[in-house]
Amino acid sequence: MALHTALQDANGSDEQSRVIRISLDTSNRMRLSVSDIWEGDRKVVFDGRIILVAEPEVSDALAGRTLAIQTTGGRSAFTLRPTRDADA
Repeated sequence: MALHTALQDANGSDEQSRVIRISLDTSNRMRLSVSDIWEGDRKVVFDGRIILVAEPEVSDALAGRTLAIQTTGGRSAFTLRPTRDADA
């Protein structure tokens, strides 16, 4: 839901072609940004819509992990944690 809301806020509408991209920066840290869908992206679908994408190399690093988003003081941060069997 947080990613869906972020897309609406970033686009000013529910534009279907824009997604949240998870990528690696030059220091190998993961970043989230609003992006278009690129050929070869691995996709996460939520509520019938592609909401999150990653290049295959980044996607492989995320296997078995759950993306958690925390909002504190109006700022959001994300963390990755191992997926528990109950969350899979």
